[in-house]
Amino acid sequence: MDAANITAIEMVYRIWEGFARGGYVGHGETYVHPQDILWWSKGGKLYGQSPERIAFLRKIMEEGPQDGIDTAFIGCDTRAVAGRNDEYFLAYYGFTQPVYKYLSLPKGKKYKIEIIDTWDMTITPVEGTFEGDVRINLPGKPYIALRIREVR
Repeated sequence: MDAANITAIEMVYRIWEGFARGGYVGHGETYVHPQDILWWSKGGKLYGQSPERIAFLRKIMEEGPQDGIDTAFIGCDTRAVAGRNDEYFLAYYGFTQPVYKYLSLPKGKKYKIEIIDTWDMTITPVEGTFEGDVRINLPGKPYIALRIREVR
């Protein structure tokens, strides 16, 4: 068995990628502990930089649709997108660093958009409301997601 063989950045990336594709991913990060305690077999305290970032995603999940999410589509160059009933979308761009994205949101509905920095754990609202085909400016750094919610 290998312990501690991926970075916290890779762990957080994998969990966000899985969730944004409509899946539910668990934490499996293990560090060599002085008393040889493995979290996944005995529980206890999680170490490293990923637990707080996974908790950040959990909060975002809990603020989302209560009946879960499925894969969704909001543009051909956005591959990892989950959503629910054209009311909610969560797109994740992983290690790519786009400075903008074109989105194809459902016509006839208005949306608010937030830029989520999944590593720095910040959420920045994009000013205005959006519908149909739109261009959204992004910070040009990795591990960015978009949360898109219908305005009612």
